Amino acid sequence: MLIIVPLSVAALAAAVVNRVVIADYFRSAMQPELPPAVSFEDVTVQEAVRPQADKAPAAVPASEVKPAKSPLKPSMPEALTPLPTSFNLAVPFTSQAPLAIWDEVHEETCEEASLLMVDAFYDGRTSFDPDGADKELLAIVDFENKQFGYFEDTTAAETGVIARKFFGYETAEVVKAPTVEDIKREVRAGHPVIMPAAGRELHNPYFKQPGPLYHMIVIRGWTEEGFITNDPGTRRGEGYVYPFETIMDAMDDWDAEEGGLSGAKRVLVIEPNS
Repeated sequence: MLIIVPLSVAALAAAVVNRVVIADYFRSAMQPELPPAVSFEDVTVQEAVRPQADKAPAAVPASEVKPAKSPLKPSMPEALTPLPTSFNLAVPFTSQAPLAIWDEVHEETCEEASLLMVDAFYDGRTSFDPDGADKELLAIVDFENKQFGYFEDTTAAETGVIARKFFGYETAEVVKAPTVEDIKREVRAGHPVIMPAAGRELHNPYFKQPGPLYHMIVIRGWTEEGFITNDPGTRRGEGYVYPFETIMDAMDDWDAEEGGLSGAKRVLVIEPNS
């Protein structure tokens, strides 16, 4: 009996582990095959040789944009040429807990991880060292605490402030009510899109359920099935494809004054310095 009980417990534990592994396998199998990833350097070369008709007109000068609490990027113009059926930027991935320590700080660092991934893409980095990524995330947290007095739940506009003041980007603009095509055209231009979201509306099976109330992810491309994202809320978030409808429904900026989801559809677009 002393031998049978431990073996039974071990067998039960093994069955549970195997069931999780099998479930993860089938979830991964349901994800579409991704198109080849394009580096920032390569997409810049591609943009240089594309017909001028495929380029968007110059952005409206800041002086002509109505005053707002955050810089606003004018809506993208009507498409001049067709977009490819799929596209994928080589944005390196880190979860918001690079060392797999999901403590009170790392439960709240999706915004910082999203910024870090976009910055790494523009910098030509292809991967993250977990220890280095964790140190970088904590440095951003320290900056936010000094800048805002807190680091949790930064809005799209506040995340833009971090992009400008911590990372040094000249252009980090909030886009109001973007369409699927708006987002695609930004990505096709080589600009990964940072999206605040009602995390539970993403219905990601890898989240610790029920999922985060507020979340932030990076949109790096698309397939025929949906948007390709880097979702820092799970270690399995690299290149995770969400259906277009899921992304557009879940898009939701935070309301810093009310301390809750605002219902506002906004994304953040950071452009590399010239």
